Amino acid sequence: MRSISLLLLMTLGVSFFGYAQVSGKITDASDGMPIPGVTVIVQGTNVGTSSNFDGDYTIEAKTGDVLNFTFIGLKSQTLIVSSATANISMEEDAESLDEVIVVGYGSVKKKEVTGAVNRVKAKDIEQFVTSDIASRLQGQIAGVSVSASSGEPGEASNIQIRGITSLSGSNTPLFVVNGIPQIGDPGLSANEIETIDVLKDAASTAVYGSRGAAGVILITTKTGRDGVMSVDFDYTVGQQFLGVGTPLMNTADQLFYEINTANYFGGIDPATVNNPEWLGNDNNFEDYVLVDAAEVKTYNLNLSGGTEKFSYNASGSLYDQDGSLVNSNFKRYNGRISAQYNTDKWKINGSIATTNENRRRASEGLIVTASRYRPYFPEINPDADVAVVNSSGGTRTPAIALGQALKRKDDSNRDRTNVSLGIRRKLVENLDFITNVGSSITNDSRSIFRPKFDLFNIDDGTTESDPTLNGVTETATRTTKFSWDAGLDFKKEFGKHSVSAQAVVTLEEDNNKTFFASINGVSNNAITVLNGGTLNENVGSGFDYTTKRVGTLGRIQYNYDGKYIISALARRDGSSRFGRDFRWGTFPSVAAAWNVSSEPFWEPLKKVVNKFKLRLSHGQVGNDSFSDYEFASTIAPFADYIFSENDSSVDFGSSIRSYANRDVKWETSISNNIGVDISLFRNKVTLTADYYITKKEDMLFPVTLPGSSGALYDPSLILNVGNMTNKGLELAANYRASIGKSKFRIGATFTTNDNEITKVAGDGIIYNSNSSLISGDSDLYATTVIAEGYEAGAFFLHETSGTIKNIAERDLYRQFPSRANAEVGDLRYVDSNGDGNITAEDRTYHGSGLADFEYGINFNWDIGRFDFSMNWFGTSGAEILNGNKAAMYGWQRHQDLVNQWTPDNPTSNIPSFQGRGREHPNYAGTTDYWLEDGDYLRLKQVTLGYSLPEEACDKIGLTKLKVYLSGQNPITITGYDGYDPEVGGNNVARRGIDQSRYPISSTYSLGVKLSF
Repeated sequence: MRSISLLLLMTLGVSFFGYAQVSGKITDASDGMPIPGVTVIVQGTNVGTSSNFDGDYTIEAKTGDVLNFTFIGLKSQTLIVSSATANISMEEDAESLDEVIVVGYGSVKKKEVTGAVNRVKAKDIEQFVTSDIASRLQGQIAGVSVSASSGEPGEASNIQIRGITSLSGSNTPLFVVNGIPQIGDPGLSANEIETIDVLKDAASTAVYGSRGAAGVILITTKTGRDGVMSVDFDYTVGQQFLGVGTPLMNTADQLFYEINTANYFGGIDPATVNNPEWLGNDNNFEDYVLVDAAEVKTYNLNLSGGTEKFSYNASGSLYDQDGSLVNSNFKRYNGRISAQYNTDKWKINGSIATTNENRRRASEGLIVTASRYRPYFPEINPDADVAVVNSSGGTRTPAIALGQALKRKDDSNRDRTNVSLGIRRKLVENLDFITNVGSSITNDSRSIFRPKFDLFNIDDGTTESDPTLNGVTETATRTTKFSWDAGLDFKKEFGKHSVSAQAVVTLEEDNNKTFFASINGVSNNAITVLNGGTLNENVGSGFDYTTKRVGTLGRIQYNYDGKYIISALARRDGSSRFGRDFRWGTFPSVAAAWNVSSEPFWEPLKKVVNKFKLRLSHGQVGNDSFSDYEFASTIAPFADYIFSENDSSVDFGSSIRSYANRDVKWETSISNNIGVDISLFRNKVTLTADYYITKKEDMLFPVTLPGSSGALYDPSLILNVGNMTNKGLELAANYRASIGKSKFRIGATFTTNDNEITKVAGDGIIYNSNSSLISGDSDLYATTVIAEGYEAGAFFLHETSGTIKNIAERDLYRQFPSRANAEVGDLRYVDSNGDGNITAEDRTYHGSGLADFEYGINFNWDIGRFDFSMNWFGTSGAEILNGNKAAMYGWQRHQDLVNQWTPDNPTSNIPSFQGRGREHPNYAGTTDYWLEDGDYLRLKQVTLGYSLPEEACDKIGLTKLKVYLSGQNPITITGYDGYDPEVGGNNVARRGIDQSRYPISSTYSLGVKLSF
């Protein structure tokens, strides 16, 4: 009886106080299968558990408690406890299933994507402190290669999608903002961006015709939301620091080296012999040109709100960066207002954006110019207009160069306005009319002031100045763009079938006008305008052009039951850059996808592999990426001539300045892509793999004509003379999981690109002009080539094998006719072709600036109120030609030269000084002596943030407050001897050549984010 009473009391107690335990089963709403690993937490407590392999869970809870169910890849759900049993079914997260991807002139659900398309969201790039969109994407998307052209404030990174697209034109992809094509980088701030979609394969980019030949980056800006107005503000302030650069000799080492050189190789005595008072000097070039702890600041403000039918968003930002080199700065103001109106029949969106950029560039080649100045020379006062020199110490030229470089001003301003309007009107059921119109106006101005700089000779007390070395140059450019497209969009579903079709016509017109003026003979450095000059006035027009493109496209997509999807597109393009007979081109593409995991036979595997999609695509895209009017000869006036020595006057006339190729035709890119998308363990793990082969046919390339042809001013002619192939593998993986209350996400990307030139006109090897390693060297010292069987921009260099160590080796080396005057200590070249001589024919392949593969690792971890993120990026297989090292050898400043070969140091492999590279082969820029491994691994950014509790925010009138610390480029692991191994270049000829580049710095920042 007592036992029965106790049992009854316990039962009544549970009924009165609520359930002590709640149990249940968690299943998938789509197939009823149990879901293991679901996190179950009693809201507002630390009480939690997770479901077992059969989807069962048990948790301590009472009536009225709220249970939170969360699982990566599924929609989070809540349940109020009302009984001892609580079963629940969970649905797949719409973000992974129904996320809408922009694909050009439309959008599709992620599940229906057939091409190689990737998306990056604002939250993935907002933590970077940079003015450049491209640098934020580095390591985020497989197949998108980003490299910094320099670390100068305001400089845009080079971005290539699936390798090199063009040998002569731009490899920069097309940027499209809110459906409107742009000219180059649109210069947006991260504060404006909602999503970035990248189209990589030809079947996807073909919708934009010739403009999309190098890939397409679709940017969608932020829009308003239905509800009360929200205000977001963030501010960061940081400081920048440079790493270690080219090692230079101090005064003691410099004197040791110069005395050795004078004694053993016939050099001149150090300048201190005639100027002993200089022995106390020990200049460090860093004191002249480097700015330690240069500041960078950002301000971002965003307002948004709206109603059910109307929404708005307004944003403003300021990016202000001081350079790590003197006289460099970048300041950009961005503003954008956008609005959307949505009803059953109308969808209208419009935006107005303005950008103002003010930029001061450091003097070109400043690092080399400053580095060549000997440490014992008289100290240069950057604020003075006079430098001290002597009559015999060799100080005149470096003093002028450094003095003017330190005081040179190179200021530019860019004002850009963009206006866009998009309209979608429902005509009848399943048929819409769509149109987009956009216009941009960009005004650029640039002013370069080269100051008057006097030299005071301490030997004779005279002062001299060369007025032709100073002056003012002004340039102004106005660029306008107008784009319009209109078409019909049809969508129809019947049963398990879905069909969509589009017909669109597009029109684009670009206009550019430029003029310049220059003058020499600056009379007063306080007067920095044209009126301050006194001689050599020059005024002229730049390269004015008008480019027109017209396109029509048709696209159709068929979808059966979400399983089988096929899309076909044909585009016909016309471009004014071609002659009348080759102005039009037709470019088709087709793509298909199979959602294998939607098949009945896949059901047994869904518990592990819940998604599996196979994609195939084939497409053709035309390319007109070359200068305007190449099909027409250029004739210019002022070609005056005297036909006879007896003529008493000059005959005025005109002449052909450049020849034309009226048969220049479309460069065609043919791409094939196969890809798979896989999701594992209810989307905890996602994998994407793509393999592509892209063939470039009839590639446009400038061919140099002989001088006898008469094309003196422009000896190049654009011809369709080459073929090229890009092959690559792209892998991307993401893993999302929870540990207790914390959530983390880790992603990785891996990219390979195998580039090969398969056809070149002529003898199969073309040395690229403008690829010399040392500034001032002619094209005879070109280092990169376009050659059959090698990647574009491959290094062709002389192989070397150390120095000549003794007389016997010297005599043997002198048997080569071109080396009959070789001496002990000279750099020994290898006779690679075995013809018994050292000639240009001995230059062989030595890699290139293109990496064999690139990889990125991205990590995010939310731990309660704290959040932590970091991004790593690395490359392998690229080579770098160290131009700074070569220049410092030639200017006799590199630290290595202390250990050059001498009779007292007979085992050294550092060649002795016999003159600069153009004077003697020891330091010529065409050898592998300057070649270094360009592999590196870099921590791109690391951020630690803390968000204030909601209760505390409420007390101070905020909805969110977050403070964070950030480091950008704090760690770089590399064996490269220069400032930085990230040596990019949109110019194929110069990729991998490090020649006095503005170095990339590390940045450490403190930031705060507020929401109202």
